[in-house]
Amino acid sequence: MLLATLIVGSSGAAILALGAGVLNGSFATPTRFMTRWKWENVWALWAVLAMFVFPWIVAFATVPHLIATYQTPEVRHALLLVIVFGAGYGIAAICFGLGVDAIGIALNFAIALGTATAVGSAIPLVWFHSASIFTRQGLVIEGGIALIVFGIVLCGVAGRAKERDQAKQSIATKRPGSSSFAKGLILAIVAGAGSALQNFGLAFGVPLLRRAAELGTEQSYQANVIWAPLLTATLIPYLVFCARLWKKNHSWNLFFAPKTARYWLLGLLMGSLWFSSIVIYGAAATRMADMGPVLGWPLFMSAIILTSNVWGFAVGEWKGASRASLITMFAGLGGLILGFCTLAWSSHLA
Repeated sequence: MLLATLIVGSSGAAILALGAGVLNGSFATPTRFMTRWKWENVWALWAVLAMFVFPWIVAFATVPHLIATYQTPEVRHALLLVIVFGAGYGIAAICFGLGVDAIGIALNFAIALGTATAVGSAIPLVWFHSASIFTRQGLVIEGGIALIVFGIVLCGVAGRAKERDQAKQSIATKRPGSSSFAKGLILAIVAGAGSALQNFGLAFGVPLLRRAAELGTEQSYQANVIWAPLLTATLIPYLVFCARLWKKNHSWNLFFAPKTARYWLLGLLMGSLWFSSIVIYGAAATRMADMGPVLGWPLFMSAIILTSNVWGFAVGEWKGASRASLITMFAGLGGLILGFCTLAWSSHLA
């Protein structure tokens, strides 16, 4: 009976992790239907909702004595670090949004998430656990990182080949082509590498989690006490960048342009998809306990990669690409997913 309960519980948590990945992999898709707005209009609306409105609503709804949690003297240093790392993560978030615009949903998600995972695994291994580099667990981690890097390279090769295929088709049909792949590749890599700052914020915010627990917050909701200030800090550089573009492009008035009322609903959809995916995955990981890193994390990452690529194909990002380009892209995705699973396995060896 106990075994059956554990199996059912793990299955439900796995479904939650997969669902969270589907939501996260879908959040950028509405940008393809907001063509009357410029980048700074679309992503500013998303940022305000996803990084400020929703995190604070959820935090106040799920964390008892939220303000008192932040006012405790013992957590002020941790809160400051969370804010600093959140502001730094804002740069990565800007690069991610620009990357979607430059190379599309499918490639940007694959390269950014792959880079984030490789960097997020390599730095702790070398910096904090150098003695483990040549152990069995260390070698498995290195193998997982190598698979992810291999997958990123293949995705990059596929993206460059797709760009050439589409450029040839543009010349044949006398349509203007696009040559933004190199820029988009750099943006996606920077976005992925910079996402480590978000993880640092979570790591250094542990005193906030402890204080929230002392004040009666359920374990499933304790992370919300970090997300709210961290993402609010992320929003600041994001809005500064958007404000610069509003001034440069005279695009502020586009928020109120005719025939764009539905864009506000699409922005609401983007924000709710992104933030709800974080909340749902947090609940799934909590239910999985020790199995969270082994099962939940690769399910979450794989679902994001696969979902974003399904949307990428659905909106025509790979239209005109050759068969060889598509095969290379699928091989890259396979390398990424296999790398995620290998890194998850390594946590089981600890």
